Amino acid sequence: MNHYLYKQFYRNKAYLIALVFLLAAGLMAIYTGKKFLDRNEDIIAKSGNFQKESIARNVKFHKDDLGLILYYVKFNLVNETPKLAALNIGMRDLNPSIQGVTIRNLEEQRYNSDFYNPANAAVGNFDFSFVLIFLFPLVIIAFCYNLISEEEEKGTWKLLSVQSGHLGRFLNAKIIIRGIAVSLIYLLLIIIATLWIRIPLDKFYIFFILSGWLYILFWFVLCRWAILFRKSSAQNALILLIVWVAMNFIIPMGCNLLIQKSYPVQESLKAVMEQREGYHNKWDEPKKPTMEKFYKVYPQYRKFTVEENDTFTWTWYYAMQHMGDAEASQSALLYREKMDKRNRAAVFLGYFLPNIHTQLTESRLAQTGMDNHLQYSAALQKFHEGKRLFFYPLIFSGQNAESVNWATQTVDHFTKPEKLNMLQLLLPYLIIIVLLLLFSQNKYRKLC
Repeated sequence: MNHYLYKQFYRNKAYLIALVFLLAAGLMAIYTGKKFLDRNEDIIAKSGNFQKESIARNVKFHKDDLGLILYYVKFNLVNETPKLAALNIGMRDLNPSIQGVTIRNLEEQRYNSDFYNPANAAVGNFDFSFVLIFLFPLVIIAFCYNLISEEEEKGTWKLLSVQSGHLGRFLNAKIIIRGIAVSLIYLLLIIIATLWIRIPLDKFYIFFILSGWLYILFWFVLCRWAILFRKSSAQNALILLIVWVAMNFIIPMGCNLLIQKSYPVQESLKAVMEQREGYHNKWDEPKKPTMEKFYKVYPQYRKFTVEENDTFTWTWYYAMQHMGDAEASQSALLYREKMDKRNRAAVFLGYFLPNIHTQLTESRLAQTGMDNHLQYSAALQKFHEGKRLFFYPLIFSGQNAESVNWATQTVDHFTKPEKLNMLQLLLPYLIIIVLLLLFSQNKYRKLC
């Protein structure tokens, strides 16, 4: 019987076309990820040369004025992009993987990014995770929606019930054959991606693969439960498509609106505005209050005094630049806290919706999600402060460009691999798969 079912499946041209479609979509997604990774690596490679050229050019023309050199020179911090990011681009298309900052105010520079076509930004990238989450379920639905109803509509179900001693095994065999076919396409795409992009087979990649396969298994179990209600083919297809639309669009969009209302975020713009106002207002204010606030934060620089009648000094200029950031610090902190709360709310929602859990899990493993973005943002702040504290004494004491060993001012790198929690990763899949199997058990017994 199983041999006959295999032949019946693989002789169906519609099924083979669907598998080829999945394979083609997956290959295009892998190609998109490879191009993204190549572009990202090219930008990072060029940034090192650009930083060296920028330093050399400014030192050449302003060698006697270190404060002026550091007004222009940007220092780059790279957010390391693992090869796995090619399969899940996540937020890396909107948030840069490298950012250059001067030692001036940070908040205004923090939100600088590449410009993208708004239409492309709205649609998102056609990466491998997109194919897995949105297209694989559609093919699974097409394979499974009529496994029982087709036999009943043809009038062969009663004949099968007579010839087969266990209709449940017959149904499971048909589902398993389809599951093997889809899993083989998934595995083939993974192998191609591994060889083409040279993704290291580490624990993150293994969990990435496992997460995707469990998501595929969830859809097969869901289809099995749905068809056991013995509805018509049209009703089964409609029900499963409604579930697909609800899971991928209606529920996430509704929850996103609720999250946005619960945690409204205007602080990024507010921080920039407060920083600009705090900085520009200092031009019209007495210098002493600004310097006193600066000395309170950095008492080690109190020896560098600024007189009220001084027309311009770099000590006062960089102090007021930093005070602009200080006045915007509360808004910046609130922004990061709210974004973290939004992310945690999305993670909680993912415990009930496997598609969201898969997207968040894979973006976390690929270091392309909100967690990584917030960590990089915090690292950028520390990086900026480190540069300021290194150069402030040299600028304030009137040193020239020769006082700095510019060869050490190279591009810095940030990397912080995610900690893996097997329970957090696997449990949501296992719980919902087991629940669906339990819900369908009574109907499955009746079928047998």
